[in-house]
Amino acid sequence: MSAAQVTGPLDPRTWLRDGWLWAALLVGFALRAGMLAEWPQFECLRDECIYRGMAVTILEGHGLATSNKGWLPSPGYPYLMAACRTFFGSMFALKIIQVFLSTASAMMVYGIGFEVADRRTARIAAWLFALNPTIAWFTNTWWIETVYIFFLCAAALWMLAARRNADQGQAVVSGMMLGGAVLFRGVATYLPPFWVLAAIYPSEGDPFRWETWWESARQRWRTALAFVVAMTLTVAPYSIYGSTHYGGFMITDATAGHVLYLGNNDFPPLTFDYGNGMLTQPVFERYLSSGRRPCNREVPPVQSSACEVSETVAWAMHHPSAWFARIPVRLAQMFNPNSFLTRHVRWGYWPGFPWWAKEALSVTIVAFSAALMLLGTVGAWGRARGPYAMMAVGTTLWTLFTIATSYGMTRFRLPLEAMWTVYLALFLANPRACIEAIRQDSWRLVGVLLTVPPVFALMLWYLPTGFPAFW
Repeated sequence: MSAAQVTGPLDPRTWLRDGWLWAALLVGFALRAGMLAEWPQFECLRDECIYRGMAVTILEGHGLATSNKGWLPSPGYPYLMAACRTFFGSMFALKIIQVFLSTASAMMVYGIGFEVADRRTARIAAWLFALNPTIAWFTNTWWIETVYIFFLCAAALWMLAARRNADQGQAVVSGMMLGGAVLFRGVATYLPPFWVLAAIYPSEGDPFRWETWWESARQRWRTALAFVVAMTLTVAPYSIYGSTHYGGFMITDATAGHVLYLGNNDFPPLTFDYGNGMLTQPVFERYLSSGRRPCNREVPPVQSSACEVSETVAWAMHHPSAWFARIPVRLAQMFNPNSFLTRHVRWGYWPGFPWWAKEALSVTIVAFSAALMLLGTVGAWGRARGPYAMMAVGTTLWTLFTIATSYGMTRFRLPLEAMWTVYLALFLANPRACIEAIRQDSWRLVGVLLTVPPVFALMLWYLPTGFPAFW
């Protein structure tokens, strides 16, 4: 982002003069690098092995092939792992890169907080992101969340810059960044409409009136168009390639049907968190054997996924009460305040880590998750305004919809924690203003009452699973 073109809170020169930001970045980098140095994880776990196996296939000259489960995930991460092996001699180098990407994401969260509110909010947001234990630890994994969070934050920040400066070039960068997110995670395929709404969000007038939106769209349509064209051109080459090689039209992945299969079957919805999932292969296979047979995985992945979608629709039509009854279960799986870091530590992957530190870390994880989900939601209802609300709230609602119809894991919540960090920072920066805004607008108060208590109840559902003493 050119400092010559950017003004106000999004001017990087105003960030460089903030010692609090530098301190947050230094602490965040040390936390991530320290975990990587003290407890390096050289082998893969579960889905990590899928990505590594696909990267090996790429390195062998066969291109992107389906996983051993017949899935075809988005290409970004396997190709990035293969590139690290090619240029640095080891896929482990990707974890070092992720330390830097996560630190850069903390800086972008700072910039978003500064634009949405003020410097105090920006500082709190940067520190919250830097100290989030699960986000920090994920840099030491071969899961896509760290890279995906980087692209989401970058896409949001550049869109805010494009609006502030009426600069189509910055909208192009935002589109490229969201295109990158799509290439790394298929669920992002459906996020562009929220960015378009952010691009045309009215700066003046009543945002609840269609006339206001229409007038704003007439003024800002070039920004929206630049974003859409850039994102399309970023994704289209692989989409065309995939559609001609994997059995039919696709954007970047062919996993939707298989995910629906796991969450809509005769067995209860699957998950893979500690104390609450099918965490060994024999248990997982025995679990799957109790449900309907999967579609043929030997056919091209697009056709296999489409078959699973049809089977899921048929299953839901024959079991409507079961389908609806599973929605809170799936959401509770995602709102579980424990995390994959809880699982990792409880499994003993941090040798030498004393028991009391494990308990303290487990409690800290729950505290961070609870603050983001509860106080962050209060902050969103009280202070969510403008284009960032279109992107952050829209991303959250779409993710919740996908979870409600498939299955949930705490890992799926992590990108939302990154975006919701800004709203928790808004609340912590000025809780009185947030509460006063909720009191003044009855619809905001109703929103708090309709969302916070259910989220709290869903959090409690699987809370004990992170603490074996409660089993």
